[in-house]
Amino acid sequence: MERLTREALRAGSDHLPRRDRRFRRIAPIICFASALAAGCDTMVQVDTGGDPIVEQLVAPAPRLPVGYYDFFGALKTPAEARQMVLDAGLDPLNPEHASRIGLVHITDALIEEGRQEFFQNFLGDPFTISNILGIGSTFGKSVTEIMADSFNPAADPEGALSFLRDLILTAILRPKVPTTNLQVLLSRDLRLGTTVIPAGSLVDTGADVALGQTLPVGFESGQISCGICHASVDTFTGQAVLGRPNTDVNIGLFIALARNSAGAFIKLNHSEFDPFAANLPLTGRRIMSSDGSLVRLPDPAAFEAKVDDFLMNVVRGDFDAGPDAVTAMTKIPDSFVFGEGGMGWDGGFQVGPFGGVSAFSNAVHSFEINLLSAAQFSRESIGVDPEVYLGLIFQNAADPGLRPPEDSKPSEWLAVNYPEAERERLVPITTYPNPSLFSLNGLVFSPKGRPFMQAVNALAAFQSSLTIPPNRSLENLMAIQDGSVTRGARVFASAGCIECHAPPFFTNGQILSSDELGTQPLRGRTRRGLRDKLVAPMLPAFDQPVPLPSEPVLLAVPPTPAAPDNLEMPGPLKTDSGGYKVTALLGIYFRAPYLHDASVAVAREALALRADGGYAILDSSLIGVTHTMKYGERPADPANSLRALIDRDLRHVVIENNAADPDLVRQGVEGIGHDFFVDPAAGFTYAEQSDLIAFLLSLDDDPGRY
Repeated sequence: MERLTREALRAGSDHLPRRDRRFRRIAPIICFASALAAGCDTMVQVDTGGDPIVEQLVAPAPRLPVGYYDFFGALKTPAEARQMVLDAGLDPLNPEHASRIGLVHITDALIEEGRQEFFQNFLGDPFTISNILGIGSTFGKSVTEIMADSFNPAADPEGALSFLRDLILTAILRPKVPTTNLQVLLSRDLRLGTTVIPAGSLVDTGADVALGQTLPVGFESGQISCGICHASVDTFTGQAVLGRPNTDVNIGLFIALARNSAGAFIKLNHSEFDPFAANLPLTGRRIMSSDGSLVRLPDPAAFEAKVDDFLMNVVRGDFDAGPDAVTAMTKIPDSFVFGEGGMGWDGGFQVGPFGGVSAFSNAVHSFEINLLSAAQFSRESIGVDPEVYLGLIFQNAADPGLRPPEDSKPSEWLAVNYPEAERERLVPITTYPNPSLFSLNGLVFSPKGRPFMQAVNALAAFQSSLTIPPNRSLENLMAIQDGSVTRGARVFASAGCIECHAPPFFTNGQILSSDELGTQPLRGRTRRGLRDKLVAPMLPAFDQPVPLPSEPVLLAVPPTPAAPDNLEMPGPLKTDSGGYKVTALLGIYFRAPYLHDASVAVAREALALRADGGYAILDSSLIGVTHTMKYGERPADPANSLRALIDRDLRHVVIENNAADPDLVRQGVEGIGHDFFVDPAAGFTYAEQSDLIAFLLSLDDDPGRY
């Protein structure tokens, strides 16, 4: 048997990524700085010089007021909530009566419930993740049998089980130092698609492990949670930061390891991943379509290999949320949502509790990671009959019992053998299966035994309670001390950035047309298919337990103040161009690379700064995504990447290098748009450009203080 030895795993810093070795070198500095920070409320404060604009720009942002109530996005004081309950003829002393009219009491207990949901419970629809795709699951076998199979090439021909064994042993036996990239030493070859990673290779997972911990962030409960993408380890403290995105997690690898990753083909360009393309042999199962005709499906192994080949080149930290047959990669967003406006890169989730945050959280569980519901629109989106679509995602299902027999109709097979499929934690509301501005498929994530929407409202409360972590870097301290942050704030105002990125959250909450922004439009126009199909959302009252009664009390979801009703997409989203919301800039120091497609990336080693604030290019290959975030070769440096965002000459190099990489072109990662430059051609000096970057990097929970 092949063996991953304890000695190999404990080979000291030889097998620790460069960033992990850095933890050991800077540990004394961290301890000293932490001690200073703990001993005083304010070490250094921005000198505003009495300038009211600067004072406004460096003031801390408001926080979610615990003890208040949310009413479909509007905050209500306890007195206001009491009066609303009285006006409805109900008892304000009964908490259930507040829930009955749509009020959500924001309490520490609700926030803690959301935190548990975020980090301890399963991400998305379990039926899709486990039964269909098979991410991290094997059906019908004990742990002992799985471990035995991992040593048997006949039972594990691709080496996926062996990789999982190696990953587990690595996590257990490695030194308990923090890492932002858990590397796994392969004990045997790993075959994913046509890619063969030889034994002895170190595989980057991008998974974070906090100081003193064994399991990666997001795996603490032994199953995949929201935390795998929406929490990351701080390189200075070694601790997990809740809500901060993992910008280099290797999502493509984890999905490619699944038994049936091709089951998610509807998230990719139909023209490229057409299951009935001429180059795919029709040697799969034969199933019955909606009209009773028999259809032979493509060879499952060939289709799986094609999808896996794509996944192995997905940019680290990127994902594709929409089951819309369009490849439109976007970077993982943070979870600091309070004050941001509409949720999602396009800002399309705006109605419902917490101003769209509950709807956004619901979409992750009920729509984005739910492959069954895509059958509702498969004929329209990819020209595939719904029964044929179900056959395609079931014929190689991770759960062997889910694979339909020859000549059967998949929906009927599913109804008889898996009657609770998709409904384990999802509740169809009265609008099902029609889309609304609250739920894109008429399903709501609401586990049984709890009040309706308790889970998504708890998730929304938790995320809304999160605050941007402070930027404790030495660079930020020096920029505050030498006045660069103050000068940069003035540049921010004079350059007009403040018009869209208004304090205190540094967004005006508006949605701008893709035509106006000039950015890669694919993700911004994916809601066009909802035009003329939206129905007014009606939600069961929040005091009713799941399973719901046969005739639940219903609440009409009010539209946003700017909309007359809930029957149209907001702003540019209803046009052919689509659009994107104005991104909040708080926490921009940890969100590199930039733009929604994570396309503006520049490594630290790529540039050298001159005395006048300008720059010289040292290595042009480290500008753009190919040799930075694509395979995790170099992290995107926040300062250099921001410079590429606001300097047209440097941006030109980003766009040129991205366009030269066919994989990036396939994924829609370009670097175009947001042509609001602060450079000499716009009348600014390089010194002012550098000051603006220093100001942007200071935007944390309290920009005026260090």
